[in-house]
Amino acid sequence: MVKVSPRRGVLRFRKQVYSLLHLHLHLSPPSMAMPFHVNILEKCHVSPPPDSIIPPISLPLTFFDIPWLLHPSNQTLFFFPKPPAKSSTTTVISLLKQALSLTLHHFHPLAGNLSAPPPPAEPHIVYNKGDSVSLTIAESNANISHLSGNHPRSITMLYSLLPKLPFPSKSRDTHVVLVLPLLAIQITVFRDLGFSVGVTAQHAAADERTLDQFIKCWASVCKSLLKKDSFFAFKPQPFFDRTIILDPNSHKTTFLKQWWHRRLMNSPKDSHQEIIGHNIVQATFILSSSDINMIKHHILAKCKTIKEDPPVHLSPYVSACSFIWVCLLKSEEETYDSKGTTTPLYIGFNAGGITRLGYEIPSSYFGNCIAFGRCKALGSQLLGEDGVVFAAKSIGKEIKRLDKDVLEGAERWICEWDELNIRVLGSPKVDSYAMDFGWGKVDKVEKLSSDDHHGRVNHVISLTGSRDLKDGMEIGVVLSRATMNAFTRLFSGGLLELAIS
Repeated sequence: MVKVSPRRGVLRFRKQVYSLLHLHLHLSPPSMAMPFHVNILEKCHVSPPPDSIIPPISLPLTFFDIPWLLHPSNQTLFFFPKPPAKSSTTTVISLLKQALSLTLHHFHPLAGNLSAPPPPAEPHIVYNKGDSVSLTIAESNANISHLSGNHPRSITMLYSLLPKLPFPSKSRDTHVVLVLPLLAIQITVFRDLGFSVGVTAQHAAADERTLDQFIKCWASVCKSLLKKDSFFAFKPQPFFDRTIILDPNSHKTTFLKQWWHRRLMNSPKDSHQEIIGHNIVQATFILSSSDINMIKHHILAKCKTIKEDPPVHLSPYVSACSFIWVCLLKSEEETYDSKGTTTPLYIGFNAGGITRLGYEIPSSYFGNCIAFGRCKALGSQLLGEDGVVFAAKSIGKEIKRLDKDVLEGAERWICEWDELNIRVLGSPKVDSYAMDFGWGKVDKVEKLSSDDHHGRVNHVISLTGSRDLKDGMEIGVVLSRATMNAFTRLFSGGLLELAIS
């Protein structure tokens, strides 16, 4: 009988686990018996209930909103399990429509439009009675397990489950040039095996926090209708007063000038542009809390070894982003080598402003309240043996700076965004998997951006709290198939190396 030390046993187990993970991510996805297609069954518009007493509303954009006028819309895709047998597809769709109408009573600006007049007039969100949200009902022959898996899936297929915002229109009012709808929703049914809800929203109208509150309200209302509850309560109600956002440094004026200039130079970006490259795929990678701690301890140990000061801030978010940043760069190392390793490389992310502004903002504030963080490190540092250390130092330093003064350098947000190599979407603090329309919690959440195929930045990655692992993270990555294979080897191999070191 061969005796194995406890440590060697643990290492052997970890090696087997990571080998299986590596194998799993390289398995070919289940083949589809028939060519993939999505059939549109119905296109309609959903308004707040006719008896809703909602006065017309006009919301000015704040300086937190205006930079997002220059960027594509937010897109989120939710996959849900099959409803119980007693709930037919017709019943499910009917309940979702009714619940959406009731939810828009509370979030009525989302049924409105963004009015963009010529300068010097300012853009604003306008809701009038009768305004509505575009709703598409579709069915697909696809295997929902295939599309909601973690393996690489065609980005073209995923985008077919997301709605396009209606085209901007010219207002009859000669003083308003463009009228842009704010929200569109698509419900797709999969052979009675489940359904997806795709949400596309103008980022200038709402950040991830606001959209999460809207969708959770919709789910809560639908669940109440399913249970035939005569009363449902949603708290807190959205807070619409924009005067609560203070602007002592006139950032709004600065951003409006930049937006007006770019609007004259370029046509506005929208969600109607065709997706480039059918060889682009999205895959989901999982980091457990133990994986994240392992990365953190590796960073701290490496700092001692190479005599570097440790990162000033080393949270799970910093650890995860640092590891992903380095894996992404190394998966395309030839690209960055050709640019020269002395070239600065940038990663950007959104930072919550609700808790950082130094004065009270209700958590139910409707709109954007996020700042912009941009981190820089040299290619030679990031692509070297200790790349994760320099990545963590850069990200940690930027978060610490934002904690101290979230608006420092805000006047450069728009120009700095253009320098990004990688953009991070989402936050693991937003619990998207808590959503339940009455048929069970979400099976899978995918966060996408039109940046994924418009080429504004090299890469867009998304972060979401894990569905199954406490304090774990799900990372969505969009790459070509060949680069995805390289990234997968670096990701799983990097974790294995840390586990056995």
